[in-house]
Amino acid sequence: MTAPIRTVIVDDHPLVIVGARATVETTQDIVCVGAAGSGTDALALIGATSPDVSVIDISLPDMSGLSLAEEILKQKLSTYVVVMTEHQERSYAQQALQIGVKGFIQKCSAPEHLLLAVRSVTLGGLYLDPPTAQELTRSTPGPGAQAVRMAGMPGLTRREQDVLRLVALGYSNKEIGARTNVSVKSIETYKARATEKLQLHTRAQIVHFALTHGWMSAI
Repeated sequence: MTAPIRTVIVDDHPLVIVGARATVETTQDIVCVGAAGSGTDALALIGATSPDVSVIDISLPDMSGLSLAEEILKQKLSTYVVVMTEHQERSYAQQALQIGVKGFIQKCSAPEHLLLAVRSVTLGGLYLDPPTAQELTRSTPGPGAQAVRMAGMPGLTRREQDVLRLVALGYSNKEIGARTNVSVKSIETYKARATEKLQLHTRAQIVHFALTHGWMSAI
């Protein structure tokens, strides 16, 4: 039997933690191994429990949840990070994507999106709940994005398109190479060519492009 996905929940509101725990406990494949109400306590908890996924709020009393996520990823204290927030501004999701967060959900979403996010990131994918995906699709993340939308699909080769889609879905160059049976160096080349053609300069722009072209429908 496959071991359950081990999670920790970081939020300064006890009711949110109770609700997230209750959601997790409805499943057989996800367990909560601890909770924390501050960034400092979270770092200690994650270091002690080595969870598969850390679900963290953006608004914490001692530090930004995005700063916490960045520290978690830098120290490799947790394999994956899912951000959970009540803030709907697209800038938060864009910052999280730039840091390397693999899941982003809003607290207004249905509880099952927390479970979908946890499962998706552990499979190597990227998960954005519907409100976040809609907000990123509506937004214009940077110069060149409008031109990309107006031009439709520029002259990407099939391989460049496949690689860029997998990048948008959250896979690393090594994982993409394994899935496509192509060397990591070649993957880097395909990615560089595709982003240059599309004038996509940040991860948030890549995800936005993928969302607007329907590439995120199959994680």
